[in-house]
Amino acid sequence: MASRFWVTGGTGNWNSTTNWSATTGGASGASVPGSSDTATYDASSGAGTATLDISPDIQTLTCTGFTGTLAFGTNTISLNSTGTIFTGATTMTVTGTPLIICTNSSATLRTISPTAVTEANSISFRITAGTGAVTTTGGAYRDLDFTDGVNPTGFAGIISSNTITLYGNLKASTGMLVTAGTAVITFAATSGTKTINTAAVVFDRPFTFNGVGGTFQLQAALTSGSGRTCTLTNGTLDLNGYTLTTGIFSSSNSNTRILAFGTGKIVLTGNNTTVCSTSTGTGLTVTGSKRIELSYSGGVGTRTISGATTATTIEGTNLLDYFITAGTDIILFNGSRSYGTIDFFNSGTSTFTTPGSFTNSAIDIFGNLTLNSTMVISSGANNLDFKSTTGTKTITTAGQTLDCGINFNGVGGAWAMQDALTLGSTRTLTMTNGTLQLKSGATSTVGAFATSGTNAKYLLSTTFGTAATISDASGTNTVNYLTVQDSIATGGATWDALAITNVDAGNNTGWLFSTTPSIGNEITMRLRSFTQPRRF
Repeated sequence: MASRFWVTGGTGNWNSTTNWSATTGGASGASVPGSSDTATYDASSGAGTATLDISPDIQTLTCTGFTGTLAFGTNTISLNSTGTIFTGATTMTVTGTPLIICTNSSATLRTISPTAVTEANSISFRITAGTGAVTTTGGAYRDLDFTDGVNPTGFAGIISSNTITLYGNLKASTGMLVTAGTAVITFAATSGTKTINTAAVVFDRPFTFNGVGGTFQLQAALTSGSGRTCTLTNGTLDLNGYTLTTGIFSSSNSNTRILAFGTGKIVLTGNNTTVCSTSTGTGLTVTGSKRIELSYSGGVGTRTISGATTATTIEGTNLLDYFITAGTDIILFNGSRSYGTIDFFNSGTSTFTTPGSFTNSAIDIFGNLTLNSTMVISSGANNLDFKSTTGTKTITTAGQTLDCGINFNGVGGAWAMQDALTLGSTRTLTMTNGTLQLKSGATSTVGAFATSGTNAKYLLSTTFGTAATISDASGTNTVNYLTVQDSIATGGATWDALAITNVDAGNNTGWLFSTTPSIGNEITMRLRSFTQPRRF
């Protein structure tokens, strides 16, 4: 084995003896490094450009102290040895499509130490073979490819856990393993679309996506550990229809960032912490399914979800849908924040899950709400505010009593009860804006019923011929403006009434009917001016 040192002070080609010496800073004329040799660029190599006019095969490459440029063009460098096979430098520059191929097939440790800190001096690495461990020490990489370049197989060893930055693609081989650890893998490309293909290998590591203008696209499911955090700081995270499984997801800054689900989803396995936070909705755009599943199945602690603050909420733009599929712990949705759908039903099966407590907090819901019959719902003075302004959202209580107030306040919004709505005896159902459609044949019971302002508010029954009922338990509430409307206009049928119980018979004259009940018409009921509240 021979050691070769680049000694030209200016521009030169790799495949020229005039550029190589047997010693650092020594006389030129040594043989060009071959498959049994090492190659070194150092401080004595000058600040010129070393051009790869061939694709050399050598043992190791060291660039410590090199201040020049390594011009790859379309050629590559192959490293066939073990130990520290590459050492880069923060002072060097690379051009072309820099790729180093690591070909050793033994079980001996190899270490790659790029040292680079920017995209401009980062190099791509392909580890095509070997069963020994590979240590990728801290620094910047372009692509990291663990396949043979053609098949999904190649490297079959273990990758150590070190903090690294990737400016390119990540491609795993089916036979490799990744050491679990807290060292973060940061994807930092600022342009183009970079791909991530884990080949079903678990990467039990934290991930950060932080490239202004960059797009990071999954090519397979990405699975991390329950104690790891996936953070979207800048750029676009494109799930591309795949599943991202991690302990915690966070995107809580105001940078421009896009979370594109397609038909994919994010599964959160963490517990006893804030498992999902998009608390700063500014700058965040969410597209596709928007589905977040909380799958922890134990009973320890509280899983907290922190949606966009109400001040930064944009319906249909930056809200996520949450599906709690398991667990007997406590679920807390942070108050004064906004959420899409909240679903405690294990969608896709015929049975409910068994979460523990759903903590009462003042939250805005812009999607559906689905409870299950076995969960525990804490009581409290905080209202659930339903604020959707488009489409019809569903509410399923599964026989649960909501011992809190509910306010429907979405201009143009509509909510369809899938079963009876039952509030606590001291809780108020308030209609501020929008349409509430009660479940036909079911009696909904509330502590008090109130309307707010003079906006258009409706109570509907859903199946012609079967009345829905709402009962005001206290019977002491003034209704300012209320419209009762038949939901199905079928010619020739009789009026489908909405029964309102606890009406004070002696004061029925307080209601004014603007039209005669008939199919397709509305009954508008306006309360006359009374000195005291009246029951209805």
